[in-house]
Amino acid sequence: MGNLYHYYICTKCKGGQRHPINDVHESIENILSTISISAQTVNLYRKMLEKLFDKEDSMRKDEITKTEREIEKIQSRITSLQDQFMDKQIDPQDYHLMKQRVEKDLVGLSCKLKDLKDDKSPFKEYIKHTVPMLENLVSYYRKSDGNTKKKILSCIFSKKIVLEKSKVATYEFTTPIQVLLNAGKVCRGTKKKTRARK
Repeated sequence: MGNLYHYYICTKCKGGQRHPINDVHESIENILSTISISAQTVNLYRKMLEKLFDKEDSMRKDEITKTEREIEKIQSRITSLQDQFMDKQIDPQDYHLMKQRVEKDLVGLSCKLKDLKDDKSPFKEYIKHTVPMLENLVSYYRKSDGNTKKKILSCIFSKKIVLEKSKVATYEFTTPIQVLLNAGKVCRGTKKKTRARK
């Protein structure tokens, strides 16, 4: 009885070329290995990066407080205008013009406040929880069954990979993975601290 060989068929290759499964897995594992190295590097600089995120968040919180105070001022102005109008200190036409202007400012500040409150950086949580998982990505991938491997790859690659000569020839990373790889390069750079801050 002959030996049984398993292949991947590349649907994007001409003629649906067959590629030995072991060769393809080795090529994918090489790519996953670069992700793991970047994750390990980023984890080494985790404390420094977290401080940067905390600083940015502190600035955001200060801006929230400032905007809330500005909103309170405008609300006080609206109340004051209403009082002056009721006391007949200003005529109806002036009242409506001033009210429109102040309410326009209020809408602008309310939108700004909403944006500031929604603008929480996901990177701190990403570094804390996701990056450590990616440090042992190759090992986890090897131990996984076919369905889990498929899920892992869908989180790593944003498009289907293209094979050539039993190796991954064309691929595109998802945004979180690309961010991690870029951060890893920065942390490994010669002027590490300065560049990481940037």
